[in-house]
Order: sequence, then structure tokens, then C-alpha cells
Amino acid sequence: MQHQIDVLTEQFDGERQLLTAIECKYARKKVDKEIVMKLSQTMQDSGITSGIIVCKAGFTRDAVTFAEHQGIKLAELRVANENDEHYNKTVEIGTLDINMPIMVSRANVTGIDFGNCTITIRDQNDYLYMYYTHLRHANGKSVPFDSYLKAFAEEVHNRGELLKTITKDFPLSDKLFWKLPDKEIAVEKIAITGFFAKIDMSTKKSLLLTDQVWLIMKDLFDKRNLTLSKSGLIWNLPSDN
Repeated sequence: MQHQIDVLTEQFDGERQLLTAIECKYARKKVDKEIVMKLSQTMQDSGITSGIIVCKAGFTRDAVTFAEHQGIKLAELRVANENDEHYNKTVEIGTLDINMPIMVSRANVTGIDFGNCTITIRDQNDYLYMYYTHLRHANGKSVPFDSYLKAFAEEVHNRGELLKTITKDFPLSDKLFWKLPDKEIAVEKIAITGFFAKIDMSTKKSLLLTDQVWLIMKDLFDKRNLTLSKSGLIWNLPSDN
């Protein structure tokens, strides 16, 4: 004889196979004795060790009595609603510590010498100002100054001499000019001074992990209340005897 079962689980007790049949009823009306009897018959015909019926609407009194007599477990499983104490309850499930080891290596520019004009680089704003500066040839062709800064950075990285002051000269093939708001400077030379540095920028963050109650399950015979969270976690709740 063939029977249809919603869920069939298998366990082993030593060499003995233990089967559990699980019937899931999501109807709005209570599960009655007939459904319990049907599961009991299926278990007998199929050699199934134990049975569980899960529903959302509850069980009739006859169904509870017969199930208890036959050793079939009954459980109510439903979505938590506004009438539940744990509705929309957020539960702390742990803390996640994230360690981010970050070591930044970079060239720090401290000064730029144009021959008749020396620029002191005091902070990042001064550096960015020079990074976006353009020099020009006598014929009007623009020369971005960032090309010199990049070449200097590559030089100090290649040397790898930590915190040692380095000056790199850039030979000029022809005259350059630097136009400022109030004047224009003839660039006689380009020499950049700075040093190679390693900066520890490691950080640590702690994140609080939370979850939220989604389903509530009541085990009728074992007198247990369980909640299922949206991520699938299960935990016990105090019994409401």
C-alpha cells in the first residue's frame, strides 16, 4: 500500500533505522482526529517509528487525545502577530569583530624647489594644490606637475629607505613658467624633497548581530515554545502554562 507523506526523516540508533513522518497542515481550520488516524495508519503500514503533525490553526480535543494515545507529537507553527509577546522582537545573537590590517606605504613630499622660488608642503592640501598645478613652455604648451610628483614617488618607493630625506632633481630641456594669480614665475629648476613612510592605518570594528522573530511553534505535549527567526535560528521561549 502506498502512502503520501509531506516530510520523511531518517535517523540511526546504532544499526537500527528510525523513521519519522511529518505532516504539515496550513489550513485555517483545526486538525481533527481523522487526520491523526490517517497518519497513525500510514506509520503502521510503512514501519515508521514516530510521527509529527504541524499546523497553524491548532487541533480539536479528539485529535489531541488520540495523538497522545498513539504517541504522535503535535505542534502549532504560525507567523508571529501583534498579539504575541515576541512580535517583531529583535534578538542579539552575537558580536562580529572585524580586524582590518592596513599598512600604507607612500612618498611624503616636504618641499619643491623651482630655483628662485621654494614651496613648503605642510599638509595634504598643499600637496594637492601642487598635484593639480600646470607649468607651461614658452610656446604655451601645458605641463602637468603631477608627472614630476609621480616620478618622485616612484623613486622613493624603489629605494625603500624608510624616513630618509631624499631630493630628486629633474633636468629641464627648456625654460618653464608657473603662472600664479598675481605673477608669473620662471622655473629655473625642479627639485622635489621628501621621504618614504609607512603608516599603520589598521582598524578594528565590532558589529552587533541581530535577528528578528518570524515564526512561533508550540509543542503541545512537551510543553515547549520555540521561535524561528528570519535567518533560520531556533531558540526556546519560556512556557506559557
